[in-house]
Parts: sequence; C-alpha cells; structure tokens
Amino acid sequence: MRLIKPGEILIAKPFLQDDYFKRSVVYMAEHNSNGSLGFVLNKPNGLLLKDIFPHLKNGYFPLFEGGPVSPNQLFYTHTIGLKISESIEISDGVFWGGNFFELTTLIENGTLSLTDIRFYIGYTGWSANQLETEIEKDRWFIQTENYQTLTPELPEELWGKTLGNINPSYKVFSDYAFDPSLN
Repeated sequence: MRLIKPGEILIAKPFLQDDYFKRSVVYMAEHNSNGSLGFVLNKPNGLLLKDIFPHLKNGYFPLFEGGPVSPNQLFYTHTIGLKISESIEISDGVFWGGNFFELTTLIENGTLSLTDIRFYIGYTGWSANQLETEIEKDRWFIQTENYQTLTPELPEELWGKTLGNINPSYKVFSDYAFDPSLN
C-alpha cells in the first residue's frame, strides 16, 4: 500500500456516498502512526473571516468547511511560515497554524493575499490506521499537487479538476448532479 505524505491531497472517489466527504478534496497536513489530519479545500461556507472577527481590519478572507472535527475552531494553511512564529511546515514552504496575533497584524496591514492563506472551520481527522482502511476500501485517490494550484478562484470546481488530472475521462463525473437520482 502506498504511504500518504503530508502535502498530498485526497480526492473523494466519484461514488463515495459519505454525506460530508462526497466530492471532497482534502489537503493532508499530518499523517503518522497516531493518525491523520487534513482540511477540505473545496467547500466554502459563505462566511468571511471578518464575520467571526468583526473588529479585524481587512478580514475579507473566505472561510471553508475544513472538516467535521472541532467545528467551533479556526485553522489555516499558508505560505507565510517565516512571517509568523509557531507555524508547522507541511511540505515545501506550505505551513499550517502559527501565532494568530502575529497573523492578525499581517492581515490588518493588508500584506496578505487570498493565495497566501486559507481559513477553515474545523478539520478532518482520522485515528491510527483509519485512513489506510478507507484507502484500502477504495474511497480515496491520493495525488500530489502544487499547493498554489489548490487554491483556485472557484473552489467548487476543484474536485472535477483534480479528477481530470488523475484521468481526463474522470472529469465527466463532475458534470453529474450531486444527487445521482437527478440525472
């Protein structure tokens, strides 16, 4: 079995019927013997950072549903790891977390762009060996992608795009209705 590495993505297979993970693309931040942690990249929730921090100047960053675990907590992945302390490197200049007070200073100064950082409510987590079991049951594709290509202007199209990268004929699944009975 192929090992999963931080920085890779999981792409829900077209017939995965899990209510939460159907048509999801998950960016893996951690994977080790204790379990796995990642963030769903393609499910914006319609809110902005300023909606939960109204005092934050320049908080016009969209929020994403990162996963069903800790749905009352804010998480973030970014490419500014050297600018905020306590960031954890995922791979090749991509980080998650870090000192939030230092981050808010950068936001208020207007020095961050939408491609520098992405915010999530909650995260996706698996206990030890749980993700490997799901992969063995053929629920996920594993793919290596450049982080910058995973933050498109239209995140809702990311699942179809990544399926097409695996095999161009798979892209057709993204054109089907979310509920197959509507086809």
